[in-house]
Amino acid sequence: MKNRCSLCHEAKELQESHFIPKFVGKWLKKTSATGYLRNIDNINKRQQDIIKDYLLCNDCELLFSSWEKQFSEKMFIPFLDQKNYVTEYKDWLAKFCASLSWRTLIYIKNKNSNFEDESEYFIDQINLAELNLRNFLLGKQDNLHQYEQHIFPLSEINTPPKSLNLPSNINRYFLRSIGIDVLQGDNDIYLFTKLPTFLILGIVSSNLSSKMRASRVSLKHGVSRPSNLVMPEYLLGYMRNKALEIQEKRNTMSDEQEEKVEKAALDNLDKTADSKSFEAMMHDYNIFSDEIFK
Repeated sequence: MKNRCSLCHEAKELQESHFIPKFVGKWLKKTSATGYLRNIDNINKRQQDIIKDYLLCNDCELLFSSWEKQFSEKMFIPFLDQKNYVTEYKDWLAKFCASLSWRTLIYIKNKNSNFEDESEYFIDQINLAELNLRNFLLGKQDNLHQYEQHIFPLSEINTPPKSLNLPSNINRYFLRSIGIDVLQGDNDIYLFTKLPTFLILGIVSSNLSSKMRASRVSLKHGVSRPSNLVMPEYLLGYMRNKALEIQEKRNTMSDEQEEKVEKAALDNLDKTADSKSFEAMMHDYNIFSDEIFK
């Protein structure tokens, strides 16, 4: 399929590109009790892959793949499988995070018809962010300026304060879900990319960036550690609501599909017990007990 590549803007044969990196979908399938994926917007249908579209040419796809490989091998797998929460990184992390924020922006922009119903301020800010992220990813500029990238590890929650009123699937949301969105409040605009146990937040405009230094990804090298992290106050509320939305849609699954899920789990009890999906469910069970089954 020959068309204009969304990144380099050259007319080339386009590849099917994943908005959330392919390795994430493979890991979710591999570590699932059932071996399948489900899109919450089509809960009654099993899926083999996560969202993708004809977006990038082969050269740009390879560019993104190189940063994805570094993140997968040096942060994602060590964090999830080895509980290694402190990681030294180099310039690949800023590139990886910026590539996710750029893909999130492109996906939501296309899904919402170029934000035609949004304010002039919002559209101007989004267009500037897209241009700056694109130039940074292509190596045309070596600074992100105001479009900082922030990374937040989302490990399991064991004893949340009752005042937070978290839903009974909060650990499954943090540890197993994916999601992308563009968030805005007042004049703040963020690019939200949710991976299993990681949140990447790209700033478009923010009055809080000076207080978020601990989560900011350095351009050249740095150390990522889950301490002293500050995020926009409404972000936890947003994630709480997304977890609730997933819970509500999960409850609409048909009896036939429920039986398939149960059968897949019971047919291989050893795999189920060792799966990351079962582990996440048990984290929720330890907090909410039988409420997780309602």
